[in-house]
Amino acid sequence: LAQSAVTSFHTIVAPKSGEDVANPCEYELRIFSENKRIHGLFVVFERGPELQHFYEEPEIAAFAREHDLALLMPMGCPAKDHGDIDVDPIRGLGRALLTAVDQLSVITDHPELKTAPLIVLGFSGAGALAGRLVGFAPDRIEAAILSHGGQVPPLNLDTISLSSAASKIPELILVGGKDEVVGTELAYSYFSKYWRLGAPWLFAIQNDAGHFCNEDATDLILAWLATILENPGSKQASGGVNRGYYAFFRKKPTGSFDHGHLPLMEAVDLKFAQLSDAPPKDEVPGGWLPSKDVALSWERFAKLPDHHAAVKP
Repeated sequence: LAQSAVTSFHTIVAPKSGEDVANPCEYELRIFSENKRIHGLFVVFERGPELQHFYEEPEIAAFAREHDLALLMPMGCPAKDHGDIDVDPIRGLGRALLTAVDQLSVITDHPELKTAPLIVLGFSGAGALAGRLVGFAPDRIEAAILSHGGQVPPLNLDTISLSSAASKIPELILVGGKDEVVGTELAYSYFSKYWRLGAPWLFAIQNDAGHFCNEDATDLILAWLATILENPGSKQASGGVNRGYYAFFRKKPTGSFDHGHLPLMEAVDLKFAQLSDAPPKDEVPGGWLPSKDVALSWERFAKLPDHHAAVKP
């Protein structure tokens, strides 16, 4: 059977007085079947051509169709005093996102969008925004993917504060072992802080990657997301980490440093173990692997060569 055509919709949300947003924010929504109920929104924040490419990948469209998701891309939204976004959602972008979803629910005649769960994916500064959106709207966020997330102090990952309920929302934290912009240590500290409190999170390093939107992570992202969507109890205190595997790896310093003068690391000697097994000696936690498929994707991801190496001058 032929696949239904993709239908696109657009809306704009103007900033309110006091918000740190210089211009109206634009949003594009893609619906893959206008006659089916939409079960969730996969929100991919625009951060240049690589995020656009990820957003347009056939695998992403196929995943959205399979899980009755719509795709949403917020675009623009610079802060007033610099060209980048203000990653604190309280200062405008949180309200704008939820307002855009409400407007699109009317435009598309899909009223279920008003309460649909959101999956948020952000790269770099938008990764820091995605992490903060979990705390801003924990009742709406189904899962968050922070790809090479970071921002200048005081809005880096180390200052994200989550309630107990918000920390139960699954997060996938992606970093690059050669990323000298945001590094690996702050992201791991953020992961570790909440992992110790029982968060059902996963930390993944691509050892060969610099500061690039991680198209190499598509397989891992979709395998991980599939298990989260198929087991919505993952974000509940009593659900989530009661099946699957725990991830472990050994930190190996690369000898390089990020812009904050923190050491970069690679992940070596990757292992995953049953939940009842004793943790391996001399290794650190990598989080929760909800299935064997995710575990194998996590292992492969660490060893993937950076595909950007083939196109760098």
